[in-house]
Amino acid sequence: MLRAMSLDYTVEQRPACAVVRATGEPTLGEFIAFLQAVGAESARWTCDCVMFDLRGIRTLTSFTEHYAVGQEVGRQLGHFRRLASVVAADRITRASEKTARQAGVNLHIFTDEGEALAWLAQAG
Repeated sequence: MLRAMSLDYTVEQRPACAVVRATGEPTLGEFIAFLQAVGAESARWTCDCVMFDLRGIRTLTSFTEHYAVGQEVGRQLGHFRRLASVVAADRITRASEKTARQAGVNLHIFTDEGEALAWLAQAG
């Protein structure tokens, strides 16, 4: 497990995709730094899909924070064919999804991990 400020995360390389699980109470700045670190690290990964399990993130609840996250996803993770983010149902604003898609990133938000993984496995 890697520790980045108030955020812990693990990366699991699977044959079809990578799975990044994050937990903690990061500030927006800390979460942006996390996305930058994953963006740099993932440039060397062999897979073209990634699932972010963010159900363990207990901060970043506002629409404007989700918008900023979507902007950073657009900057850092555009090298993936598909990105899925799994969040708690009460956290969905679709702001990060819409913002990332405007930047050309194929991000979709899910509340169910199985559905996210199935979507990632679909042929592109």
